[in-house]
Amino acid sequence: PRFQGLSISFPIAYLVLLLATGNVILATFAILSIAAIICTVLGSTYLLGWSLGIAESISAVIVIGLAVDYTIHLGHMYQVAAKENIESREGKFRFSAERMGPTVLAGSITTAGSSAVMFACQLTVFNKMATLIVLTIVCSMVYALFWFLPFCYLFGPEGDTGQWTVLFKASKSEKQNEDVLTESASITI
Repeated sequence: PRFQGLSISFPIAYLVLLLATGNVILATFAILSIAAIICTVLGSTYLLGWSLGIAESISAVIVIGLAVDYTIHLGHMYQVAAKENIESREGKFRFSAERMGPTVLAGSITTAGSSAVMFACQLTVFNKMATLIVLTIVCSMVYALFWFLPFCYLFGPEGDTGQWTVLFKASKSEKQNEDVLTESASITI
């Protein structure tokens, strides 16, 4: 019951990643990155001695939303590179890093900075929320730029590899070919 929110939000996050990137491989890399972010953040709260109460459980679901942000931007830009006639992993990596890297860095600085204001609050819930947000933003930026992008550089899809639309068309075409073969076999018999 404590991780029920995570069991619902992770598959939804994967579907969002799949739709945003249009690529099964990128969505899988991204969800692994997000899982690492969540484990790091929630593991850190454990090391801080926090118990997993209602507020922390709700915050954990919010953390997933924040964790998706930078990775999805970089993954989407990796795919946009193909529209610019860039097909190689290295080219897509460079395109994504140059076009979106500074934006991710600037976004992380402004979000973490605005959340850090809550550290001055007297209520513990706001201090915990500030800790969770700042930690999530820092981890998201680090994992997006230094785990997700290098993983794309080494193992990312090239060309149409992993595109779910191509995979869907291929399976649909294969089904039509099977139907034609079945018809041909029944006619010759």
